[in-house]
Amino acid sequence: MSTDQNTSRLQSLLREPTFHFFIMALVIFAVYGISSSTQENVLELDQREIDARLFMQEMASGQALNEEQREYLTSAFVEEQILVQEALKMGLDNDARIHDILAQKMRHVLSGDVIQPSQEELQTFYESNLERYRTLPSLDANEIVFDTREELPVEVSNALASGADAARLLEFEAGNADPLPNVNKLDLSNIFDDEFAERVFITEIGAWQGPFLSNRGQHWLQVTSRRASRLPPLTEIRDRVRLEWIAAEEDLRLQTQIDRLWEQYSVRISNAEAEH
Repeated sequence: MSTDQNTSRLQSLLREPTFHFFIMALVIFAVYGISSSTQENVLELDQREIDARLFMQEMASGQALNEEQREYLTSAFVEEQILVQEALKMGLDNDARIHDILAQKMRHVLSGDVIQPSQEELQTFYESNLERYRTLPSLDANEIVFDTREELPVEVSNALASGADAARLLEFEAGNADPLPNVNKLDLSNIFDDEFAERVFITEIGAWQGPFLSNRGQHWLQVTSRRASRLPPLTEIRDRVRLEWIAAEEDLRLQTQIDRLWEQYSVRISNAEAEH
């Protein structure tokens, strides 16, 4: 075949649109391959986040981190963020537990920046919730627990009936004694049961009430003093009232923000059963 014929065929091939398309495809494929092989994911992190993580670790351990520990924790944080990004790519955030965590964090965001109450707001909140702050009747008592669950000897029973002190009773029977200060009927019901709590609360001061049987032995209580229900003044419980005002204000602001978000969404709930 002559050189002129080869040249003519080459020129003819170069004029073919299909050939041009093929060449362009090869170029695009090559460029894409090169860029894909060198492309890196960019993970942008805020140094303040890393510093906060290091600070929290120092607070938890109670001592400063050395350089090696700081590098290790920084690497662990970066690794964590890389895994989070990969999990997001795979759609692993579509999980009920993750949704719950995110919702709770969003609630904190929406309810943030709560101001402190004024004296007038504090007084109004206190007066609107007086029964919340009224104390229950309470008492102080001595508790003695005899090791045995069996019937007590006569001398111990007589000493209990006479209102003898705990030290004297423990001379007759093995056990232990402890004070039980400032308890109300609900406290005693939780420690023992409702019936025993009721019996203790109607017992005269100085008298022993019992027994209440448990796996420790038998319990006896001696009431030493009583306190009637009272309403403490605001000055006495100011910090408690202030914190409860803040909690109530956070709830109110949070619900207000959530209501505004509801207005931005049109919610449609499909009926899977109806579709079948």
